[in-house]
Amino acid sequence: MKIDKSLHDDYAVLTLKGEFDTFYVPALQEEVEDLVERGTVYLVLDMRLVKFINSTAIGAIIKAHKRCRAENGDLMIAQPSNFVRDVMRKVGIDQMITMYDSEQEAQKAIIKHLNQRELAGEAPVDHEKVMITFPDETRNKMLGGRRALSGSMANVDGHKAQFSWNGTKYGISTDQAKQLFFKDGDVVLKFQVKMAKKGFFDVKGKVATTEQTADGGVRVTVNFTTINDADKKALTRFADDMAFFKRELPR
Repeated sequence: MKIDKSLHDDYAVLTLKGEFDTFYVPALQEEVEDLVERGTVYLVLDMRLVKFINSTAIGAIIKAHKRCRAENGDLMIAQPSNFVRDVMRKVGIDQMITMYDSEQEAQKAIIKHLNQRELAGEAPVDHEKVMITFPDETRNKMLGGRRALSGSMANVDGHKAQFSWNGTKYGISTDQAKQLFFKDGDVVLKFQVKMAKKGFFDVKGKVATTEQTADGGVRVTVNFTTINDADKKALTRFADDMAFFKRELPR
């Protein structure tokens, strides 16, 4: 089987081709984990070219679906082949994972879900994903060679960002996390603020503060050192608008 990946603003499409059996399960799991860790939590599996799928592969899709849901995202199937559709319906998977006749229908469902979240009053920044990388090898070695971490945004404006990160699943204690995010340490951040800009913000900064959180993680404040003028202006305007909304809207 072959997996082709296509990245979009709010989601990614994984096109599966060939026979999806036990041997290819790790490849799918790796792709899904990499995307989720980088903040892409809405995934579409295009399965129009899948000629065969076995029970272990179906189990992997269920686990991938749960992984996306755990990060407030979703996984759906688009254009299932007749074989895939028949198997999914017989097992009852279609009651758990939504299947669409086209990628466009899946995309509309994702956009609708995102709009519903915004209309429901969910904070436009809080819980958005931020990808964190370190420019030095010392801290990368502390992470076992990982090149990127995924945190959750809390606040942002044109000068700084605040996010939380928990290293428990990597076996990293709070004290070790504080060593990763030491004061004045350089970090590179990539994140989205959909109400400020359609694409991603890529900034460099230095750690200002690192505080322990109740769940054993840390909350980090980073002052920007490198940000282009347009992005700085957009984030400043966004922060000002959010402050205005908080003043004007009923609590």
